Amino acid sequence: MKIIVYDGTFEGFLTVIFTQYKEIFKIKIEREKDQISFLDQKYIKTDFEKVKRVEDSIKKNISKEFFCDIKIAFKSDYKNKDTIIARLIKLSFLKGGKITKSTNKYAIAFNKMVKNYSREAHTFMGLLRFKEIQEGFLFAQYESHNDILEDLSRHFLQRMPKEKFVIYDKNKNKAFVSIYGNFEVVEILNLDIKESKKEEFFQNLWIGFYDAIAIKERKNKKLIIENMPKKYWKYLPEKNRKN
Repeated sequence: MKIIVYDGTFEGFLTVIFTQYKEIFKIKIEREKDQISFLDQKYIKTDFEKVKRVEDSIKKNISKEFFCDIKIAFKSDYKNKDTIIARLIKLSFLKGGKITKSTNKYAIAFNKMVKNYSREAHTFMGLLRFKEIQEGFLFAQYESHNDILEDLSRHFLQRMPKEKFVIYDKNKNKAFVSIYGNFEVVEILNLDIKESKKEEFFQNLWIGFYDAIAIKERKNKKLIIENMPKKYWKYLPEKNRKN
């Protein structure tokens, strides 16, 4: 099977859809950084004119909702996602948008990607904890499977437009940095975080509040774990007390 390699960007992926549309079911799509094979392969350079044509065609002939879901699935951690998404796109053009909600194997995999991504992003929107560090920045870190950083960070940007904050995805080694509403995503090579002198006070205040609203007689550890799996506890002050 021929391997198609691209730069790993969403725009690059749409360029592959345009240039390889006729051969979609005869190729495997790989990102440049993941590609290690020396088999028959072809590199596709990103072309923004082609990107726009694919985007417009999907929105017009299938739906805007499907295009949004494609962007979400693209950021999931699902194995072989590029090839799966590409094949579902072609099937949708051939058989209509209804196939995206069918029992077709590509549709099932695609919807799992979207659901898994959305669930993880929603979970961290409720669980992310910030602490004050040097220069008055608010800092939060997490470890995710899917590439949720930008969607997660924009959620907090809407709520803290007048703050300085950093949200760091430890698994992806990148961070969203916002200074009073001006933001950018940066690669993190070396992280040197120092908590402010007030941070211990804030954490103790939060833990005190958490304990004050808890009703011991109604404590249900099993239910807590169901609603908030332990894998998310690592950066929660109330679950990782210093004393």
